[in-house]
Amino acid sequence: MTGARLTVEGETRLLTVQDRGRQGAMRYGVSASGPMDWVRFSHALSLAGGGGVAAFELSLAGGTFRAEGRVVVGVAGPGFLARIGERPGAFDPPFRATLEDGERLVVQPGRQGMWAYVAVNGIDFGRPVLGSFATNARTGLGARDFLGGFPVAEAAAAERDAPPYEALDISLPTSPIGLLPGPQHHLFEQAVRDAFAATPYRLTDQVDRMGYRLEGTPLKAKTHDIISDGIVEGAIQVPGNGQPIVLCADRAPTGGYPKIAVVASADLPHLTQARPGAELRFAWISLKEAARRRRALVETLRQPSEPRVRDEFPAEFLAGQNLVGGVVSATANATLTDRGEKPAQ
Repeated sequence: MTGARLTVEGETRLLTVQDRGRQGAMRYGVSASGPMDWVRFSHALSLAGGGGVAAFELSLAGGTFRAEGRVVVGVAGPGFLARIGERPGAFDPPFRATLEDGERLVVQPGRQGMWAYVAVNGIDFGRPVLGSFATNARTGLGARDFLGGFPVAEAAAAERDAPPYEALDISLPTSPIGLLPGPQHHLFEQAVRDAFAATPYRLTDQVDRMGYRLEGTPLKAKTHDIISDGIVEGAIQVPGNGQPIVLCADRAPTGGYPKIAVVASADLPHLTQARPGAELRFAWISLKEAARRRRALVETLRQPSEPRVRDEFPAEFLAGQNLVGGVVSATANATLTDRGEKPAQ
């Protein structure tokens, strides 16, 4: 260890540490947890480098991180904005940056997106809980004490004062959101299944890491009298009022409402990154198509991140750049030329 640390400052109520999820514990009644957007989580880890397995997940409250020593971070999250120390302008995730000693990284929500990720090269989150660093926001299982900060191992830091490496975002499947049949798919008439895919649903303000409530055409089941069974991430259960609920990372291990569908894993980030009030549309797809979409995303994540070409240059960004390499006097050069001397280059 080099003595470097990363300290979390300010509001931490909606900030957690997540890895890919607590595997194998749901049979004991323990939720898997893990990231709400597995794609941006994976991209942040890749950008940070160092083979990390866990990252900070933040939501609309944003997050502030202060470096003690030099720290390399990878940041991803659609629509979020980031500022680094006194550097001019805001940076659009995804990007990789080296925080110098004392610099603060501030990540805030923009016009869209619900979840962002900050991965840190060489960070030590301490001991895992039940084999995982994932945090269940409702129960507090796996929660970390942010007050003391976290030690960071020596990392292959970028050149001093180098600007952040801004990468292209990962291209996700867009609307309509792909659905696979749920375990109680047969308890819904064909007309009900068709209506689910034919009409839009609005995302209500009842959203958290456990689930997202939708509002739209009621989905009537033949019966709600089922035996509670296991719940996978993305399962869509339908309570008595007919309004579907999409179950997310902190879902309960079992549930007793019929589940009409499961959101394809490649399409789930498109849903979880939607904000309350958004209109969502769904479409039934085949298992083969769902697998193809997932494989395409995994393959994309394995490729080196491509740099993003800036097409907007705010005034404050330009003001902080060295756009002039030097000043040449036209009058002086003219005089030199008259004397037969070579002007300065």
